Amino acid sequence: MVDITPRLKTVKEGVAKLAAMATEGQADAARELAADLHFELDRAMQEATAAKAESAPSRADLPRPPRNREEKCPRCTLRAFTFQEGTIRERADAEGEFEALYHCMSCGHEAWRRIG
Repeated sequence: MVDITPRLKTVKEGVAKLAAMATEGQADAARELAADLHFELDRAMQEATAAKAESAPSRADLPRPPRNREEKCPRCTLRAFTFQEGTIRERADAEGEFEALYHCMSCGHEAWRRIG
């Protein structure tokens, strides 16, 4: 992932300069600096978005859907807790592990379950 810390420090320094210029009556220089800072922030956000998209697993990297698509519901105990197609995602708390959304067709309970 791209480290944007140096860029953000530069933006922070620029904001401090902009605040000083605004009080000294240098309106033209302040507008120019504001435009530069706006451009830098846009570029940093685009890079952060691109890095996030690159790190997301592709459909080919996702595990296959579970063989048994229905389980016993933890709430109503009927065997109606059904895997929801297209909901597989990487677990936030464990890199490289996946989970999928299950929905009970009887009581409506929903929960994310580890798969794979």
